[in-house]
Amino acid sequence: MALTNNQPTLYPGMMASASEVEFFVVEDEINYISEGKINSIANAPFGIIQLTKEEIAKDPEADAALKEWHPNSEFKRQVQFLKCRFGGLDYTADMKGNQFGEPDYWDCPKRATCPFNGVICKLPKYQDSQLTSIDIELMKLLSTTYTNEVIADKLNLAFGSFHKLKQALYSKLGDIQTKQELALIAKSLNLI
Repeated sequence: MALTNNQPTLYPGMMASASEVEFFVVEDEINYISEGKINSIANAPFGIIQLTKEEIAKDPEADAALKEWHPNSEFKRQVQFLKCRFGGLDYTADMKGNQFGEPDYWDCPKRATCPFNGVICKLPKYQDSQLTSIDIELMKLLSTTYTNEVIADKLNLAFGSFHKLKQALYSKLGDIQTKQELALIAKSLNLI
């Protein structure tokens, strides 16, 4: 991090205020940014731990899954919750002023095999529209240089079905018209 006038330069995602916290996963470990500093969750202040505990209690299904996953450790349940629900570095605060925001999407390597997929982690929303796993897969593929024909083949879809799916996605994303617009949205949602 560069120093200017003895102050650290704050890059996107580096919350400058103590009331803003961004959680993110690096090499399967959860860290957080607050006041422009990156910290291990093991060093989190009591307030963050308490708010995490309260957030878990608001979601009985996630609470039950976490208790099944880590029956003997409340701290491990809290770490797992933060990792699964807020693990993506998306340049916006996950916690702001004692409240959690919308969940992050991050490409967890266990997503396809996790027994709690969709319970603890959540799929992202865009402009109040809930995205599905096929929407996300399609957005990732459309953000590449693949042709529509190749993408349809990768998804094992007939080209007509692929086209209908693509049009429905474009409509869901605010009637966008191009792959470039889609790629910008996918980037903003931390999908690519």
